[in-house]
Amino acid sequence: MPLDHAADPSPEAERFLDAVADLCDHYDLSAESQYADLPDPTDKVHYLTAGEGPPLLLLHGLSTTSASWIPIFDALTDQFTVYAPDRPGRGLSTAVDYRETGFREFGVSYVAELLDALGVEEAAVMGNSLGGFQTLALTLDHSERVTRQCLIGAPAGLTTDLPIFFRILDLPVLGDWLFDYVEEESVEDARRAYRQMNVEDDSAIPDAYLRPGVVGERLPGQRESLRSLMETLGSMWGLNSQFDLSAALPAVETPTRFVWGTEDYFWPPSVGRPMASAMANADFVTLHDHGHTPWLEPGDEATEAAVEFLAGEVGPG
Repeated sequence: MPLDHAADPSPEAERFLDAVADLCDHYDLSAESQYADLPDPTDKVHYLTAGEGPPLLLLHGLSTTSASWIPIFDALTDQFTVYAPDRPGRGLSTAVDYRETGFREFGVSYVAELLDALGVEEAAVMGNSLGGFQTLALTLDHSERVTRQCLIGAPAGLTTDLPIFFRILDLPVLGDWLFDYVEEESVEDARRAYRQMNVEDDSAIPDAYLRPGVVGERLPGQRESLRSLMETLGSMWGLNSQFDLSAALPAVETPTRFVWGTEDYFWPPSVGRPMASAMANADFVTLHDHGHTPWLEPGDEATEAAVEFLAGEVGPG
C-alpha cells in the first residue's frame, strides 16, 4: 500500500499507517493512502482509495476509521473507484472539536467538500452507523450528488433512542470516567468490544483488523475529538432531536437499500423496516444472526447484498 507520510510524519502516524498497511497485506489489497486539503476547520482529510469505475464513497461509524472497510474493498474495487475517508478527528484526518462545529451540518458539508476536492460530481454512497446518518443526511441535503445509498448496519437518524451504555456516556462526570475506562489498549480489548457491540461471531476478524483501531487511539487529538462528538450527539435522554431524520426521509427518491442484522446492538430491524416501506424507492434486507457491522461476520451475505445493490444488479431503482 503506497503510504503518504509527508502530511503527518509523527511516530504515531507512522505506526497507524503501518498497521493499516499490514491489514491491506492480510487481505492482499493494493490501496493508496492520500490526503485532501479542505477549508477550515476540516483542514486535511485522509482517505484510502482503490479500484476502477464509477465513484463509491464509504462512510465509517462513530469510533472506527476508514480501515474498517478494508475487508470489503476487494468485493467493490472491480466495479468502483472506492474512496474511504477518515472522519475529521479519526484516523489521520485533522482533529476537530465537535462542540464548536456541530455535526448535523458539518458532517455533510465536509463530505461535499471532499467530493469537490476529488473532482467527483456524484457517487454511490455506503455508510455504517454514524456514517449511515451522514449518508442519509447527504442525500437529503444534496440529492443530486448521490446516485444510490446503502445503509449497511443500522444507521443513526431513524430514531432518537440509544442503548443505555451510550446514554450513560453522555453524563458529564460518570460519562467521562466511563469513556476513559473503556479505552481499548490492546487487540484483546478491541476484540472484546467488537463481540459486545459489533458482531455476533468474531471468528472471521483477524487481529490485523483490530490493530489500526488500537494504534489510532494514540494519535494526537483522537480521544478528545471523539469525546466532543459524543457530547454533541445526545444526552441521557437519547440522541438530540436534530439527528432524527425520520420525518424527511419518506420524500427521498434516491435508490436506497438497508442491510440490517437481526442482532444489531444499537437498533433492531423493526426500527428500519417501516422507514424502508415509507420511502419511495427503498428495500430492506434482513440478515439473521448478524450484528452492527454485518460485513465482518463469517460468510458473504452482507457483502453480496451491498455490492449487488450498489452495482444496480438488484433492488430498487
